[in-house]
Amino acid sequence: MVDVPATPVLATIPRVELGSVGTWDISNIAGWHPTAEDFASAVSALDCPAVRRPVLKLGHSDGPGDPALGLIDNLAMSADGQTLVGDFVGVPAWLASADGEGHAVISSAYPDRSGEWEHNYTCQLGHTHPFVLHSMALLGVVRPGIGTLQSLYDLYAKAPDKEKPMAATALASVTVDQVRSAYYNGPAANNYNLWIREMLIDPPQLIVQNDADDSLLKVPYVVTDTEVTFGEPAKVKVEYIDESPAPNPSADGDQVAAAAPIVRFASRAESRPGRPVGTSKPTAGADGVTTEGGSGVEITNEQLAALRTALGLADDADLSAITDAAKAIGDQLPTLREALGLAEDATIDDIAKAVKDKPADDGAPTDGQPAAASTKLPQGVVAVDAGRLATLEANSARFAEHLENERRAGIEKTLNAAISEGRITPAHKESWRKSFEANADQARDLLATLAPNSAVPVSELGHSTEPADVSDVRDSAAYKGLEG
Repeated sequence: MVDVPATPVLATIPRVELGSVGTWDISNIAGWHPTAEDFASAVSALDCPAVRRPVLKLGHSDGPGDPALGLIDNLAMSADGQTLVGDFVGVPAWLASADGEGHAVISSAYPDRSGEWEHNYTCQLGHTHPFVLHSMALLGVVRPGIGTLQSLYDLYAKAPDKEKPMAATALASVTVDQVRSAYYNGPAANNYNLWIREMLIDPPQLIVQNDADDSLLKVPYVVTDTEVTFGEPAKVKVEYIDESPAPNPSADGDQVAAAAPIVRFASRAESRPGRPVGTSKPTAGADGVTTEGGSGVEITNEQLAALRTALGLADDADLSAITDAAKAIGDQLPTLREALGLAEDATIDDIAKAVKDKPADDGAPTDGQPAAASTKLPQGVVAVDAGRLATLEANSARFAEHLENERRAGIEKTLNAAISEGRITPAHKESWRKSFEANADQARDLLATLAPNSAVPVSELGHSTEPADVSDVRDSAAYKGLEG
């Protein structure tokens, strides 16, 4: 029988410094001066389908058949815009994996590196790219041309603790976060009421909290290679029992003993932060009535009813009508402060106290009613009970947070669509997000000018050497010329 070698295990080294702005004497150029614009161009060049990801290799001398040790992905600029960083991906684990003390072969044998760059590189599509990184050579005894780059030895020494892998043999290749992500993107994708309280490995199961009815669910899971599948959930209750030498085989299957889990989450915010994009559909509350809103801000049916009553709105007023009415009350606050002679930063309590302390008219109350305040409010301004006004302001802030979450969800949806259409690359998603944050309309118009498949081909591009500017090949003059 022929022995089949085991599949090599690969590793990733994140956030490695590749180049830095400055003037450097490198092996082939004295006084080389890369700029921040150069490094930004190296990042942008990867949007072109004809520009390959940089490869990782041993030293600068190589032959045509030498293997690469990995690739460099996720190129980006550092926070100060002075250093180019990237991830070493697909590196053999025997070279990159750290031991129990945080040391690795690559960090000791090849602590430094040197880039192979090219100015004004012309790709096979005819594009001229101002600056491109082709490869990164690992250096051992040879000193690097850019001496300020953090060495791999220091990078490993400062690396955070690695994510704790699951202890069971069957789960050796799967981490806690992978199981959690698989559940939230699978069975719980459309139900934000579900969140993982505990994760067990013996037996492998999740204890899930359902906030809709405050119940607990036991969800078994199975790991095959790196895939995670989940069984049918069953309602359970927690039972705390004394330690005993052997388990009780007659224990109720709907009870879960308080065994030590591999991980425990104290709240939904910790277990499942944020509401995923696309889950804005109203969910049913405990009273069977849907709760409006789709952001991370939870507005209950009782709060909505109280808001409609406080604002004098109809019982069927929707979220938009409530938001508009609350905003109108908030817009009157500056006028109230001015009429009462209060400072611009006067609080709701200050306004209420000022109204209460205003002297009454000289005339006596009529028909048992209190005398009106001596100072009339300006036209269009109404006096509002302090408690009611405080409630309206608080809920206005909640609605503002809801609208902000919806805005961010819209940006996320637009960027995901652009990536799926090949207009932009995943590596540039965050830079596009910043453009949307700065000027959403301008960024949306600019994104619309990018043709599908222009960044990454996601569908057929045809076989013509000079493709026509048409969306359907049947509309091109060359195709019509073939018709008999």
